[in-house]
Amino acid sequence: MITNNRQEKMQTNKNTLADEMFEQANMINNVSRTGNLYGQLFALKDMQIHLLKEEKKIKDEIEKLEKGKTNE
Repeated sequence: MITNNRQEKMQTNKNTLADEMFEQANMINNVSRTGNLYGQLFALKDMQIHLLKEEKKIKDEIEKLEKGKTNE
């Protein structure tokens, strides 16, 4: 009876350790995935800023051309 109880405790400890390791692996995966998604988001935001700057340059150029036409 004592041996059976010890074996059950050891098995429970093994399952707990395996569960903990599985949870740790899942946490690492989630952190990695979150970091990857934030990286993609920041890249898109950077692209958005770049596009807004380019849009402003083009609009400024259009304004210059239109002002030149009215002055002629």
